[in-house]
Amino acid sequence: MNSDLKALEFEGIRRLLEKLTATPYGADAARALEPAPALADALRMQASVSAAREVLEAGAVPALGELPDMRAALRQAAREGAALNVHALHNLRLVMQAVEGLRDTVERWPALYPGPAAALNAPAPVAERLAQTLAAGAALRPEASETLAELHGEQARLCAEAGQIVERRMQAADVADAVKEPKVQWHNQRAVFALHNSAADRVKGVRRGTAMGGRDVLMEPMEAVAVNNRLETVNGQIGAEQQRLLREITGVVRAHLDALHQQIAALTWIDLALAAGQLSQHLNAHAPQLADEPLVALEQAYHPLLLLQYADGSGPQPVPLSVRLDDQNRVLVITGPNTGGKTVVIKTLGLLTVMAHCGLHIPAEGDCVIGNYRRVMVDVGDHQSLFHHLSTFAGHVEVLKRILAEADERTLVLLDELGTGTDPEEGAALAMSVMDELVERRVQGIVNTHLSPLKTYAAQRDHVRNASMLFDHEQLRPTYQLRIGEPGKSLGLLIAEKSGLPPELVQRARDHLARF
Repeated sequence: MNSDLKALEFEGIRRLLEKLTATPYGADAARALEPAPALADALRMQASVSAAREVLEAGAVPALGELPDMRAALRQAAREGAALNVHALHNLRLVMQAVEGLRDTVERWPALYPGPAAALNAPAPVAERLAQTLAAGAALRPEASETLAELHGEQARLCAEAGQIVERRMQAADVADAVKEPKVQWHNQRAVFALHNSAADRVKGVRRGTAMGGRDVLMEPMEAVAVNNRLETVNGQIGAEQQRLLREITGVVRAHLDALHQQIAALTWIDLALAAGQLSQHLNAHAPQLADEPLVALEQAYHPLLLLQYADGSGPQPVPLSVRLDDQNRVLVITGPNTGGKTVVIKTLGLLTVMAHCGLHIPAEGDCVIGNYRRVMVDVGDHQSLFHHLSTFAGHVEVLKRILAEADERTLVLLDELGTGTDPEEGAALAMSVMDELVERRVQGIVNTHLSPLKTYAAQRDHVRNASMLFDHEQLRPTYQLRIGEPGKSLGLLIAEKSGLPPELVQRARDHLARF
């Protein structure tokens, strides 16, 4: 499936969604988006996208801000004895609060999140423990435990005592003239003061460092050493108590990991749905009807990436297409000039089908139907880059082998320029054989070709229809319009004639053609 999604340029849709998400969770979900495994899953996401579109149009988008990614921290918390740092716990509280903040929106638009409403609730023991222990910023409250409160009290008393001792010493007459900035400084959590290097010998104490490019020395007076030592011990005890608390709080987080993962899963779903709702707005898209049987019925459908290029001024205005495939009309054979838009048709059909299976809205009329295909299989482009040791034709054959090995009545098959890259007669015969096999398996799809025998084949074969890309004969340019029921006409001689080749040469070519 990945190679088929790549051929259809589904990566472009993923990138658009990723840019529209608000969180790292939604962004990852957008990058990994794939067709839902079951119709019910696609319907749930489609309902969420429709609800998200309503939320957006009501101006009620919840503010998610720039939420941190907590997945690595939660994996760390799962390990016995682990201790999340206070910054991680602060971020966890932000995420928990943001998810709880989505409840009002989900209550008003229940389809926005189809999971249990309880998944939006933060686990109460975690929320309460964080509220009790975390300060407004990313820090533990000084009173987070009785022991910590006592230690902080002792720390404050010792800081004041050490500061007073240092202040008295630096104000003493024997050093006052050498102290440029008479204030207590803290170096490695010890009270010191700065004085000029030349006066350092006047103070009995410990040199703890330098300042002002070495001109000043940071001096700890001997009178302050004992208090600073006690302060250092208390600071170590505070650090140990804080680490004990962090392990304890992390244990509470560990006990409620399932609930926290449910919160993040709900946030991921809602963020992705809101991004898809924005994409729906940009495309003026609609929710297609998702049918259980395999069929496609598109009216006025656009290629989404081309439509967005036109909207931002980087591409021409695309032409909509209307097409239907069902059990009676299984294979559509499109003929026409090489630059007439045949490839755009199959990429549009394939991409819109994949988008619908992901639950996304599509840029087409609202009464369109996308059936329940299990897979979309594609052969588009020159496969020399994929099979560098093979010819273009052999590369196409390799892709056909894969398609024929897997395709069934629940497969949408899209083949670009089937039968090309070899002798035209052999290529046409092979193309007919492939289409015979697809029709007999009740596979639905589109075949693009410029091989004339396939027009006759499509006209005579049950469940196969001709179609063509229209061409402006006067302007000698394609119109990119798809017409169902009529094969494309040969245009080589007309273009040669309109381009100024001698009329007698063109007529002679027509005579030769009549004898083929």
